[in-house]
Amino acid sequence: MRGNFFYKKVGENIARLRKQKNLSQYQVSQMADIDRSYLAEIEEGKANPSLKFLLKLSKVFGVSINEILKGI
Repeated sequence: MRGNFFYKKVGENIARLRKQKNLSQYQVSQMADIDRSYLAEIEEGKANPSLKFLLKLSKVFGVSINEILKGI
């Protein structure tokens, strides 16, 4: 159950940051050079993001990885 909470919370944080920047999943995936469908799975809490993935997103959003992991 703990893993599900982690995935869900990280996904919520990523979606929140993306929406704050007024970016679509497609735009983020292009900027970070990641697969859009994988980003969607992460935002839905269905996949476990790697540290490399989180680092790419933190650069796109202009935040630290701590901000993405906030509340965990």
